[in-house]
Amino acid sequence: MKQVDLKRFVFSQNSLNTFRICPKKFRYKYIDRIGWEKDDKEYYDSMEMGRDFHLICERYFRNIPIGNLDFDKSGKFSKWIERIKNIVSIEDEKKYLPEYGVFINIEGVRINAKYDLVVIYTEDGKECIDIWDWKTENRKITYKDASMRMQTTVYMYMAYEAVTQIHGIDKNNVRIRMMYYQPDYSDQPVRIEYTDEKISEDRKRIYGIIENIETSDFIPINKNGCKWCEFSRICDECGVEDLDFDYYQEDGE
Repeated sequence: MKQVDLKRFVFSQNSLNTFRICPKKFRYKYIDRIGWEKDDKEYYDSMEMGRDFHLICERYFRNIPIGNLDFDKSGKFSKWIERIKNIVSIEDEKKYLPEYGVFINIEGVRINAKYDLVVIYTEDGKECIDIWDWKTENRKITYKDASMRMQTTVYMYMAYEAVTQIHGIDKNNVRIRMMYYQPDYSDQPVRIEYTDEKISEDRKRIYGIIENIETSDFIPINKNGCKWCEFSRICDECGVEDLDFDYYQEDGE
Protein backbone atom coordinates (compact mmCIF):
# COMPACT_ATOMS: atom_id res chain seq x y z
CA MET A 1 0.00 0.00 0.00
CA LYS A 2 1.43 3.35 -1.05
CA GLN A 3 1.62 5.97 1.66
CA VAL A 4 1.91 9.73 1.43
CA ASP A 5 5.01 11.62 2.55
CA LEU A 6 3.69 14.42 4.78
CA LYS A 7 6.71 16.58 3.94
CA ARG A 8 5.39 16.77 0.38
CA PHE A 9 1.71 16.77 1.28
CA VAL A 10 -0.55 19.59 0.04
CA PHE A 11 -2.94 20.55 2.81
CA SER A 12 -6.48 21.83 2.29
CA GLN A 13 -9.40 22.87 4.45
CA ASN A 14 -10.85 19.36 4.06
CA SER A 15 -7.71 17.57 5.21
CA LEU A 16 -7.16 19.95 8.14
CA ASN A 17 -10.76 19.58 9.23
CA THR A 18 -10.58 15.80 8.92
CA PHE A 19 -7.60 15.73 11.28
CA ARG A 20 -9.37 18.07 13.69
CA ILE A 21 -12.34 15.69 13.78
CA CYS A 22 -10.34 12.45 13.93
CA PRO A 23 -6.59 11.89 13.42
CA LYS A 24 -7.21 8.20 12.61
CA LYS A 25 -9.60 9.16 9.83
CA PHE A 26 -6.96 11.53 8.44
CA ARG A 27 -4.49 8.65 8.32
CA TYR A 28 -6.91 6.35 6.50
CA LYS A 29 -7.93 8.99 3.98
CA TYR A 30 -4.79 11.00 3.28
CA ILE A 31 -1.79 8.85 4.25
CA ASP A 32 -2.96 5.30 3.56
CA ARG A 33 -5.10 6.74 0.75
CA ILE A 34 -8.02 4.44 1.37
CA GLY A 35 -11.01 5.31 -0.77
CA TRP A 36 -14.27 4.41 0.92
CA GLU A 37 -17.78 5.46 0.04
CA LYS A 38 -20.41 6.20 2.62
CA ASP A 39 -23.46 3.95 2.61
CA ASP A 40 -25.73 6.95 2.23
CA LYS A 41 -27.61 7.58 -1.03
CA GLU A 42 -29.06 10.87 0.23
CA TYR A 43 -25.53 12.15 0.92
CA TYR A 44 -24.31 11.40 -2.63
CA ASP A 45 -27.50 12.75 -4.22
CA SER A 46 -26.92 16.00 -2.32
CA MET A 47 -23.27 16.09 -3.40
CA GLU A 48 -24.25 15.60 -7.05
CA MET A 49 -26.84 18.37 -6.85
CA GLY A 50 -24.24 20.69 -5.35
CA ARG A 51 -21.72 19.92 -8.11
CA ASP A 52 -24.32 20.52 -10.83
CA PHE A 53 -25.34 23.85 -9.36
CA HIS A 54 -21.73 24.99 -8.92
CA LEU A 55 -21.18 24.25 -12.63
CA ILE A 56 -24.15 26.44 -13.53
CA CYS A 57 -22.76 29.27 -11.40
CA GLU A 58 -19.31 28.89 -12.97
CA ARG A 59 -20.80 29.18 -16.46
CA TYR A 60 -22.72 32.31 -15.49
CA PHE A 61 -19.69 34.13 -14.06
CA ARG A 62 -17.52 33.06 -17.02
CA ASN A 63 -20.14 34.52 -19.34
CA ILE A 64 -20.81 31.09 -20.84
CA PRO A 65 -24.41 30.19 -21.76
CA ILE A 66 -25.93 28.26 -18.88
CA GLY A 67 -27.87 26.03 -21.23
CA ASN A 68 -31.21 24.34 -20.89
CA LEU A 69 -32.20 23.55 -17.31
CA ASP A 70 -35.02 21.16 -18.24
CA PHE A 71 -33.13 18.38 -16.42
CA ASP A 72 -33.87 20.20 -13.16
CA LYS A 73 -37.30 18.71 -12.51
CA SER A 74 -37.61 20.42 -9.14
CA GLY A 75 -37.10 23.87 -10.66
CA LYS A 76 -34.64 24.74 -7.90
CA PHE A 77 -31.67 25.57 -10.13
CA SER A 78 -33.57 28.17 -12.16
CA LYS A 79 -34.75 29.86 -8.97
CA TRP A 80 -31.33 29.68 -7.33
CA ILE A 81 -29.35 31.14 -10.23
CA GLU A 82 -31.77 34.06 -10.48
CA ARG A 83 -31.24 34.81 -6.80
CA ILE A 84 -27.48 34.71 -7.26
CA LYS A 85 -27.73 37.04 -10.27
CA ASN A 86 -29.60 39.51 -8.07
CA ILE A 87 -27.25 39.31 -5.10
CA VAL A 88 -23.94 39.28 -7.04
CA SER A 89 -24.41 41.66 -9.94
CA ILE A 90 -21.78 41.65 -12.70
CA GLU A 91 -20.09 45.05 -13.07
CA ASP A 92 -17.50 45.97 -15.70
CA GLU A 93 -14.98 47.39 -13.22
CA LYS A 94 -14.87 44.21 -11.13
CA LYS A 95 -12.87 41.04 -11.75
CA TYR A 96 -14.77 37.75 -11.36
CA LEU A 97 -12.86 34.51 -10.78
CA PRO A 98 -15.20 31.47 -10.55
CA GLU A 99 -13.87 28.08 -9.41
CA TYR A 100 -10.58 29.79 -8.63
CA GLY A 101 -7.73 27.71 -7.23
CA VAL A 102 -4.75 29.11 -5.29
CA PHE A 103 -1.63 27.52 -3.80
CA ILE A 104 1.05 28.69 -1.38
CA ASN A 105 4.35 27.20 -0.25
CA ILE A 106 5.70 28.89 2.87
CA GLU A 107 8.86 27.38 4.31
CA GLY A 108 8.01 24.02 2.76
CA VAL A 109 4.40 23.95 3.97
CA ARG A 110 2.03 23.57 1.02
CA ILE A 111 -1.61 24.63 1.21
CA ASN A 112 -4.24 24.99 -1.50
CA ALA A 113 -7.80 26.21 -1.75
CA LYS A 114 -10.46 26.38 -4.43
CA TYR A 115 -13.05 29.14 -4.26
CA ASP A 116 -16.54 29.07 -5.76
CA LEU A 117 -16.10 32.74 -6.68
CA VAL A 118 -13.59 35.51 -5.94
CA VAL A 119 -14.51 39.10 -6.82
CA ILE A 120 -11.73 41.71 -6.86
CA TYR A 121 -12.39 45.45 -7.08
CA THR A 122 -11.56 48.86 -5.60
CA GLU A 123 -13.91 50.68 -3.24
CA ASP A 124 -13.30 53.85 -1.23
CA GLY A 125 -9.58 53.62 -1.88
CA LYS A 126 -9.39 50.02 -0.65
CA GLU A 127 -8.49 46.95 -2.67
CA CYS A 128 -11.32 44.50 -1.99
CA ILE A 129 -11.46 40.71 -2.19
CA ASP A 130 -14.90 39.16 -1.79
CA ILE A 131 -15.03 35.38 -1.41
CA TRP A 132 -18.36 33.77 -2.28
CA ASP A 133 -19.29 30.24 -1.35
CA TRP A 134 -22.53 28.66 -2.56
CA LYS A 135 -24.15 26.27 -0.09
CA THR A 136 -26.98 23.98 -1.17
CA GLU A 137 -27.33 22.20 2.17
CA ASN A 138 -30.75 22.31 3.80
CA ARG A 139 -29.64 23.42 7.26
CA LYS A 140 -29.43 27.21 7.44
CA ILE A 141 -25.95 28.49 8.22
CA THR A 142 -25.55 30.94 11.09
CA TYR A 143 -22.81 33.54 11.54
CA LYS A 144 -21.44 31.61 14.53
CA ASP A 145 -21.30 28.39 12.51
CA ALA A 146 -19.66 30.07 9.51
CA SER A 147 -17.06 31.94 11.55
CA MET A 148 -15.90 28.71 13.23
CA ARG A 149 -15.59 26.64 10.06
CA MET A 150 -12.19 25.44 8.95
CA GLN A 151 -13.21 26.49 5.45
CA THR A 152 -13.52 30.10 6.60
CA THR A 153 -10.12 29.98 8.32
CA VAL A 154 -8.29 28.53 5.31
CA TYR A 155 -10.10 30.45 2.57
CA MET A 156 -9.69 33.87 4.14
CA TYR A 157 -6.06 33.28 5.12
CA MET A 158 -5.28 32.01 1.61
CA ALA A 159 -6.90 35.11 0.15
CA TYR A 160 -4.63 37.23 2.35
CA GLU A 161 -1.46 35.31 1.47
CA ALA A 162 -2.00 34.01 -2.07
CA VAL A 163 -4.62 36.13 -3.81
CA THR A 164 -3.02 39.39 -2.76
CA GLN A 165 0.35 38.18 -4.04
CA ILE A 166 -0.99 36.81 -7.34
CA HIS A 167 -2.89 40.00 -8.13
CA GLY A 168 -0.36 42.47 -6.74
CA ILE A 169 -2.62 43.77 -3.98
CA ASP A 170 -1.06 45.61 -1.05
CA LYS A 171 -1.78 43.59 2.12
CA ASN A 172 -1.80 46.82 4.11
CA ASN A 173 -4.61 48.23 1.97
CA VAL A 174 -6.91 45.28 1.46
CA ARG A 175 -10.38 44.41 2.71
CA ILE A 176 -11.22 40.71 2.66
CA ARG A 177 -14.73 39.39 3.20
CA MET A 178 -16.25 35.94 2.92
CA MET A 179 -19.90 35.39 2.08
CA TYR A 180 -21.72 32.11 2.50
CA TYR A 181 -24.87 32.20 0.39
CA GLN A 182 -27.63 29.61 0.47
CA PRO A 183 -29.89 30.22 -2.52
CA ASP A 184 -32.59 28.08 -0.92
CA TYR A 185 -33.03 31.08 1.38
CA SER A 186 -33.74 34.40 -0.32
CA ASP A 187 -32.22 36.59 2.37
CA GLN A 188 -28.72 38.04 2.54
CA PRO A 189 -25.55 35.94 2.81
CA VAL A 190 -23.69 35.28 6.03
CA ARG A 191 -20.84 37.82 5.81
CA ILE A 192 -17.54 37.61 7.67
CA GLU A 193 -15.07 40.51 7.68
CA TYR A 194 -11.35 39.77 7.99
CA THR A 195 -9.36 41.65 10.64
CA ASP A 196 -5.65 41.87 11.48
CA GLU A 197 -6.37 39.97 14.69
CA LYS A 198 -8.15 37.20 12.79
CA ILE A 199 -5.27 36.90 10.29
CA SER A 200 -2.86 36.23 13.14
CA GLU A 201 -5.26 33.77 14.79
CA ASP A 202 -5.85 31.89 11.54
CA ARG A 203 -2.14 31.62 10.78
CA LYS A 204 -1.51 30.11 14.21
CA ARG A 205 -4.48 27.77 13.89
CA ILE A 206 -3.53 26.45 10.45
CA TYR A 207 0.16 25.96 11.13
CA GLY A 208 -0.57 24.58 14.59
CA ILE A 209 -2.77 21.85 13.10
CA ILE A 210 -0.16 21.07 10.44
CA GLU A 211 2.54 20.76 13.09
CA ASN A 212 0.30 18.39 15.04
CA ILE A 213 -0.29 16.31 11.93
CA GLU A 214 3.42 16.01 11.22
CA THR A 215 4.10 14.72 14.74
CA SER A 216 0.89 12.73 15.25
CA ASP A 217 0.52 9.04 16.04
CA PHE A 218 -3.04 9.33 14.61
CA ILE A 219 -4.92 8.08 17.63
CA PRO A 220 -8.55 9.26 17.75
CA ILE A 221 -9.16 12.09 20.20
CA ASN A 222 -12.83 11.16 20.62
CA LYS A 223 -15.28 8.61 19.25
CA ASN A 224 -18.38 10.78 19.01
CA GLY A 225 -18.45 10.63 15.22
CA CYS A 226 -17.57 6.95 14.77
CA LYS A 227 -21.06 5.80 13.86
CA TRP A 228 -21.18 8.30 10.98
CA CYS A 229 -17.64 7.62 9.74
CA GLU A 230 -17.22 5.76 6.46
CA PHE A 231 -14.17 3.96 7.89
CA SER A 232 -15.98 2.48 10.90
CA ARG A 233 -16.02 -1.00 9.32
CA ILE A 234 -12.25 -1.25 9.20
CA CYS A 235 -11.26 0.85 12.21
CA ASP A 236 -10.23 -1.08 15.29
CA GLU A 237 -11.00 2.00 17.39
CA CYS A 238 -14.66 1.45 16.52
CA GLY A 239 -14.67 -2.11 17.86
CA VAL A 240 -13.98 -3.92 14.59
CA GLU A 241 -10.97 -6.17 15.15
CA ASP A 242 -10.94 -8.27 11.96
CA LEU A 243 -10.14 -5.88 9.15
CA ASP A 244 -11.33 -7.06 5.75
CA PHE A 245 -9.30 -5.07 3.23
CA ASP A 246 -11.38 -6.40 0.33
CA TYR A 247 -13.90 -3.74 1.33
CA TYR A 248 -11.79 -0.81 0.24
CA GLN A 249 -9.77 0.33 -2.73
CA GLU A 250 -6.97 2.86 -2.87
CA ASP A 251 -7.54 6.17 -4.58
CA GLY A 252 -6.49 6.13 -8.22
CA GLU A 253 -6.75 2.39 -8.65
